[in-house]
Amino acid sequence: MEIMNYLRRAALGATLACIAASAAADTWPSKPIRMIVGFPAGGGADIVARLLGAELSKSLGQNVVIDNRGGANGVIGTQELAKAVPDGHTLMLTISSHVTNALLYPKAPYDAMKDFAPVSLVATSPFVLVVNPALPVSNVAELVALAKAQPGKINYGSPGNGSTQHLFHVLMNQSAGINMTHVAYKGGAPMANDLLAGHVQVGFTTPLFSQTLLQQGKLKALAVTSRKSIAQLPNVPPIGDTLRGYEAEVWYGVIAPAGTPQAVINKLSAEIALIVHAPAVREKLVAQAAEPVGSTPQQFTGVMEGELKKWSAVIRETGIRAE
Repeated sequence: MEIMNYLRRAALGATLACIAASAAADTWPSKPIRMIVGFPAGGGADIVARLLGAELSKSLGQNVVIDNRGGANGVIGTQELAKAVPDGHTLMLTISSHVTNALLYPKAPYDAMKDFAPVSLVATSPFVLVVNPALPVSNVAELVALAKAQPGKINYGSPGNGSTQHLFHVLMNQSAGINMTHVAYKGGAPMANDLLAGHVQVGFTTPLFSQTLLQQGKLKALAVTSRKSIAQLPNVPPIGDTLRGYEAEVWYGVIAPAGTPQAVINKLSAEIALIVHAPAVREKLVAQAAEPVGSTPQQFTGVMEGELKKWSAVIRETGIRAE
């Protein structure tokens, strides 16, 4: 009898929880939504956030306010989200460094996987492997051959130790069995300047940054990091065509504080999927060299777990730590 009473109470509790969750989704959002971006205004994450926020404002009937909290490669903004009330009115447009930060900043003031609820993978975007034209290579195979013939003598630049570009280069070194030397800069601009001047020979740049420079012959594109070629550079092949299995992209996704009602998360995820695949929004994302995705929370969780496993192996082997 006691067991039956327990089961009845448990069933009643579950029913009430479902009713409460449904009610939360029905009344959400009841006020403006703050969308944190862990990077300064004007960058890729900010552009995607503002595009998404403008469309969510229309579909949800509440303003979505972008709150740029730059610093520590997104850690400062992410910490702000971790402290927010989990009611669906504070979100974050984050990028793939959310996962790698968990590996590079072991003392970060939050758990990247446990303290947040994935909502939707919004879009992905590749980098372009470029070289200074003075380097006598025209494709990835020739770069690998030259690096093997001159171990440690070819320099590649990145915006900093532990940056996305640094990790992409390390993955390429490991995939090809080569040893190019890393030169870390304090930001993307000084790295790009030295790449153009030939002080470093190899780098990863965004498609938008490299397009004009490629046309002017100031840089030479060897490959893209995505699984397939991209619209902006249709004749530039993927690195994976030469280094089998190589694929590395920046992704943009929306997360919420852990404990946000699942019904709210599901509603938001569905809205994002509709938005990113609307023709006008898709066109704007593609113009930014971003491929629209729009996923379920479960699919986004799977992506994050896969990324954590992938980059954990890379970082563990090299001992990289953020600056």
